[in-house]
Amino acid sequence: MPTLSNPNLRITLISGTSKAKVDATVRVNFDAFEEALIKQLGLKFRLGCRIWGEDSGLTGADDSLFSIASQTVTADGNFAFSRTVDRDSLDEDWVGNDEIYARFSCQSTTPSFPLAASVRSAAVTGDF
Repeated sequence: MPTLSNPNLRITLISGTSKAKVDATVRVNFDAFEEALIKQLGLKFRLGCRIWGEDSGLTGADDSLFSIASQTVTADGNFAFSRTVDRDSLDEDWVGNDEIYARFSCQSTTPSFPLAASVRSAAVTGDF
């Protein structure tokens, strides 16, 4: 399965607006077997990034907030995702600070090769 590493999330509040820029990056590496499947059979992987709100056990499960994007991946590399959103879409806690993280998933687009991996970034804390 692909290896996902170095997940990173950055949230930048846009001054004078109610918007925030969400930037997320991750490293994808394939092993020799996967590289052979990509080259010889045209195997492709779909890399996606979804933004989540982290919650403790008292307030329930983590909240899926929105998807940034997805893209086709056929080689090792560093991949970036970016989206400008309303700050309200990051406000996942009723009071106090919000804890936001990015979850990356990489999955084969071919059902006969169900290879998949996922990783999450560290949480970014702020009052959004």
